[in-house]
Amino acid sequence: MKKQIRFAFHILTHPFDGFWDMRFDQKGSIWMALLGYVMLIVSNVIQKEVTNYLFNDHAMTLTDIGMEIQMVLIPSALFCIGNWSVTTLLDGEGRFKDIVMALGYSMYPLSIIPIPLAFLSLAFTYSESVYYTGLIAISGIWFFFLLFAGIMTIHQYSVTKMIATTVLTIFAMIILVFIGLLFFELISQFFVFATAVYQELSFRY
Repeated sequence: MKKQIRFAFHILTHPFDGFWDMRFDQKGSIWMALLGYVMLIVSNVIQKEVTNYLFNDHAMTLTDIGMEIQMVLIPSALFCIGNWSVTTLLDGEGRFKDIVMALGYSMYPLSIIPIPLAFLSLAFTYSESVYYTGLIAISGIWFFFLLFAGIMTIHQYSVTKMIATTVLTIFAMIILVFIGLLFFELISQFFVFATAVYQELSFRY
């Protein structure tokens, strides 16, 4: 376990070397990567429940844990499926598992900084909000840099090809959302039709 924790911090500080080792030297752990998803969910809940009301738009509302889980897992699934679909067509060397792991490891800054910051914010005044927003911004920038480096490394892409792939991945995610909404709309219409048919038959017989 200690070895896996050290490797996670190695990725955080040396992303290109770390993700190379993860993909081509089979280092890292799928469970440690999945922990990144769990930690992000925990981080989001703690931020909404603990953060000083001066910086917390959700201070007066109850946190829906189910919604927090969906807000992490649904975009993550869309990204992983979208990126895998695009990179498969563009000769990417990364497997679906590698994409899932790269995203999971990249999520750690989104919990390493915000979780303790949520408790520290209780001692902040409004004039010190610049420190709070600055650290939150750093965690977001760190996350996007790690994800960019991770996806580029596991697929062995150049920066230019990585940028093009990112645009195509976003486009693929939009298509997946559209297909998903269309599917659920069709299912909804089917149940409405089936209910109407059942009611009609029950009235007749």
